[in-house]
Amino acid sequence: MKYRKKVLAQMPKCYALAMFKGADVPSFVAGVEKEGPIRRFALNGDPLETVTEGPGGVMTLTQVPGRNDQLLATCEFYSPNFGADSARIVSYTRSEAGWKCSTVCDLPYVHRFGILQAQDGRSWLFACTIKGSCRQVKEDWSKPGAVYAAPLDEPLENYNDTHQLAVYTLAGTQLQNHGFWISPHKDFALIATAAGVFRYIPPACEGADWDITCLIVHPTSDIVMADFDGDGKAEILTFSAFHGEELAIWHEGAVEDSYECVWKNPQPLKFLHALWAGELGGVTCAVIGHRKAERDLLRVWFEDGSYHLECIDHDCGPANCWAYRTDEAEYVIAANRETDELALYEVIPDEMV
Repeated sequence: MKYRKKVLAQMPKCYALAMFKGADVPSFVAGVEKEGPIRRFALNGDPLETVTEGPGGVMTLTQVPGRNDQLLATCEFYSPNFGADSARIVSYTRSEAGWKCSTVCDLPYVHRFGILQAQDGRSWLFACTIKGSCRQVKEDWSKPGAVYAAPLDEPLENYNDTHQLAVYTLAGTQLQNHGFWISPHKDFALIATAAGVFRYIPPACEGADWDITCLIVHPTSDIVMADFDGDGKAEILTFSAFHGEELAIWHEGAVEDSYECVWKNPQPLKFLHALWAGELGGVTCAVIGHRKAERDLLRVWFEDGSYHLECIDHDCGPANCWAYRTDEAEYVIAANRETDELALYEVIPDEMV
């Protein structure tokens, strides 16, 4: 496929992305890793509004399910080394007067989070810290991160600095707890750590336990699930190890919930980070990006019995990416952290090339 690139904004250390279906129009939002804003754009790339001018430190953005006026975001996670002691999860609620921010919960070093839906209909906040604390030493992993959860029993805008959501530790000692993916139906999540890939299913009813299963034993940085080969079973695409250079595909083996590596990209891709999977151009594929060396944005897909890669953009260094379709076109958006740009890539159909 071919792509037409448009730089939408210069956003230093542009990092987080999320789709946002507002009460007015469908859109997406982008936030920055260091100090700076969260901005909202129409699906064709036109700027809509600024959600907030700061403080930044946005690792994750997500729309609250069932709400067309509310976002959740990480706040003040400026560095995994020594810049996330004040990190927290905040809500942004939109009204005619603008966006109002309130603290949901203080959670130092919170890196990824989302909202899961249990079988009984109950919503859960599911959050991961990348580490527990940090001395003033780069790459200090002496206190590993953890996985946290909390049932959402009241509107998120009710929480503030003095009345916070009470999260509890679901799993401790999660070394290099970086990768995070929530299923499209929000019924389970995958996390990736130095120990491997784990699936978390929320309690089916009040009083029940979480279902936690290890699917892959291999140091893993990021993950996504999709049925790339079309056999009816979703594969797991992984980046390994932490911020690593190995791109691989894992397929469920003869034993249920046990995955085997079926493909590895022969070429290293340094500092793999951006990852999305779904349908693009009528094909189930993944869009990936890496932040060192060639710093490419790439598409990965399965065809004629093997996996293939093509370059969407070169020397851009994406931290995160997403793809979507409108009535007029298909697009890929990328938070190109290493070039300080938010970019939109329009997919050009083969018949127009």
